Amino acid sequence: MDEILTVREVAEYLKLSRTTIWRWCLAGKLQAFKVGRGWRIHRSEIDRITGRNAQSQGETEQER
Repeated sequence: MDEILTVREVAEYLKLSRTTIWRWCLAGKLQAFKVGRGWRIHRSEIDRITGRNAQSQGETEQER
């Protein structure tokens, strides 16, 4: 199951401001959904926008 992150968690992970993450959510650059007043983002979406693939990360860790 895919981890679900808050805007704050995504901002900290990407080292960006929360405002930037909110703008990306509103603009559709980042696929997200609202829960009450807050946005939630799937971890796989973060991997997609950063060019990371969960499968390739697993292979990289095994190679180490």
